[in-house]
Amino acid sequence: MAEYNFPIPGSLEEEKIVLFIRRHWASFLGQFLLSTAMLILPAIILIIALVTQPQVFKGMLLNFLVMGLSIYYLIALTVAFVAWISFYYDVYIIYADSVVDIVQQGFFGRKISQLSILRVQDVSSDIKGFLPTFFGFGDVLVETAGEQSQNFLLVAVPQPQKVASKIMELHDQLVAKEDREPGIIEGEGVLESQTEDKDIKEEQPETAPPTTYQDLMEKEQKNQQNQPSPQQQTSTVEKEGEISHDELDKGGEIKLNDK
Repeated sequence: MAEYNFPIPGSLEEEKIVLFIRRHWASFLGQFLLSTAMLILPAIILIIALVTQPQVFKGMLLNFLVMGLSIYYLIALTVAFVAWISFYYDVYIIYADSVVDIVQQGFFGRKISQLSILRVQDVSSDIKGFLPTFFGFGDVLVETAGEQSQNFLLVAVPQPQKVASKIMELHDQLVAKEDREPGIIEGEGVLESQTEDKDIKEEQPETAPPTTYQDLMEKEQKNQQNQPSPQQQTSTVEKEGEISHDELDKGGEIKLNDK
């Protein structure tokens, strides 16, 4: 099965097209033969009637006959053209993540259905009949899981086995991708970000929080309270060196009294 990658009119994700499928031409063979018979058979009957009974095609009867044949051929050509339009514009587009079914309804109607490949539960192919077996085309049934199940029937597609296998392959790839992404987010992304934050914290030295004016004033008051008064300083000096005030006033050499 060839894979196509070309723009489709009205498609917003043209680059994601994996398969672009039309119905097999042999599936239109029955409608083609029927339309051909509808166009040729009245002409054959008229030729036979003209040869065997030429008097019929005279007078007013000829006018009614021409008008009736005109209406008949107009209807027959319209039915044949509608069948061709429906055959040609009924397409199936398989993206990397979805299946799109486009059904042409008459000249001015079109129904577009889309199914997510991630919801696919089972895909089966079916080939029945002489023409499908001989030309190698059949139906592909795409079944989904869930309460609101939605099944897609791809009718008369070429090589239905390969189409079914491709859809399941895309489904498995999406499932693997969905299982991988949470691991990347929870495992790799979080761990790496935490490690980087930890390294940044280790590299940057810890800085003291900013000191306010009130903190500075409280610190100054504590320092003043801890400093000894002049009397305490004098008594401390006297106690350590046992120097009296009189000796300090005399000046000169001071003799320390050692105990």
